[in-house]
Amino acid sequence: MSPTNKRTSALLSPKLIATCGACAALALTSCNRYEYFNLAGYEQASFSNDADILFVIDNSPSMLDESADLGLNFAVFIETLTNTDEGAEQVTETLSDAVGNYIDYTAQRGRYLDYQIGITTTTVDYLNEGASAGVDPGEAGYLLGSPEVVVKGTGDVVGQFQANLMCESTCWDADQVPGDASYNCGDELTGAVSLEFLDCVCDGDSWEDDEHCGTGNEEHLEAALLAMCRSVENPPLACYEYGSGTATAFADSETLINRDFWRDDSTLVVVFVTDEGDNSRRMAQGDEDPIDYVEAFDAFDRRMKFVTIGPPWHPDDGTFNCNSGNATTWGTERLQYLTDYSGGFYADISQAGADDECEVADFAQYLEDLGQLLANLDTAFELQSIPDVTTIRVYVNGDEVSSAKLTEGSEIEGTAVYGDGWSYDSAQNAIVFWGSAVPDYNADVRIYYRPLDGKPREIPF
Repeated sequence: MSPTNKRTSALLSPKLIATCGACAALALTSCNRYEYFNLAGYEQASFSNDADILFVIDNSPSMLDESADLGLNFAVFIETLTNTDEGAEQVTETLSDAVGNYIDYTAQRGRYLDYQIGITTTTVDYLNEGASAGVDPGEAGYLLGSPEVVVKGTGDVVGQFQANLMCESTCWDADQVPGDASYNCGDELTGAVSLEFLDCVCDGDSWEDDEHCGTGNEEHLEAALLAMCRSVENPPLACYEYGSGTATAFADSETLINRDFWRDDSTLVVVFVTDEGDNSRRMAQGDEDPIDYVEAFDAFDRRMKFVTIGPPWHPDDGTFNCNSGNATTWGTERLQYLTDYSGGFYADISQAGADDECEVADFAQYLEDLGQLLANLDTAFELQSIPDVTTIRVYVNGDEVSSAKLTEGSEIEGTAVYGDGWSYDSAQNAIVFWGSAVPDYNADVRIYYRPLDGKPREIPF
């Protein structure tokens, strides 16, 4: 994709700003670091280990089985990021502890990711839903649950997420939920979700409230955008109006409703969980190009990634493997495009089973993949353009970092492993740091390269 293309934007670009230079058009060996910076340099932001994860849950009636599976497997996601049984929580009492912690930290950085988690739903049309005329939790980007923001290290993270998901954002049909008289509150669930399990998790029968059932008009992108609007102190114009001055479901009085969720310098990871395609209001039905939302997200000037666990649509032939939610191709393409564009991943929420019936896919694997995506935020840094790999130069705290050497035999075994240094990953269009070369948080990192297509960015000074 050309950097001059309408789609190209700062949205979805990392806080690390990869720069390209006019001097790259010359013999690169003739340029020193100072010349690179003066000809092409962008000041690059420090690293951060903060990740704010927004789940946008389809709360229509067709999502009952999928929501249950997401909640039951959520522990896999947390375990991918941190495991307190193996010492992920650092203890520093002596110099020896500090040295040991640092070695462990550099070897397993993802376990120290500082994450927060919030949930909203795909319901935006709040005037036709809920108990009040105003925006209720879960509607139009308003976070739901108690606590609304689940924070690493504060109590039972898995239990808090389960409760918010199953008690506040899942549309249950009590007549379809089986009973299990043998289940004791607090026991690990080994079978299907039961009435007794939900009564336990939700501390009563609040989960039966049909107010948790959302509209059949799923607006994934609009819900995500409004959740962002409610999470920042100075929302961009796109939060208030679109098109020819059409007002949105947001007002000045609602600024920072989602208080303390989207932190400065963090990476926002939006996870859509749905069996239906997007039908957000800023786009006409049938329009698969989400450029209006790309530009709206871009206005926040923050690092973002999008992940979709959605309809099993295959862009190569334009068909669905199975389509339990009656998803449209154009609505699904919007989610697919945004996911690919941001460097996230798309996974099928269901799969064809016996007799071609749709079955819930393996959420445990998807959540493990999501955890790995977040862990990789510490070591993989996306570039704004496709580089001429031979021109890449990497500096950390003023010192040039050498490219890493591939460990002999690792590719044959199916996984590329490198020694200390950096490598270029074409699949992610990213620089990946390895071993002792992984920069510390708050390091000054600058990456220079010549883009294969388009002109270098203009100098901002």
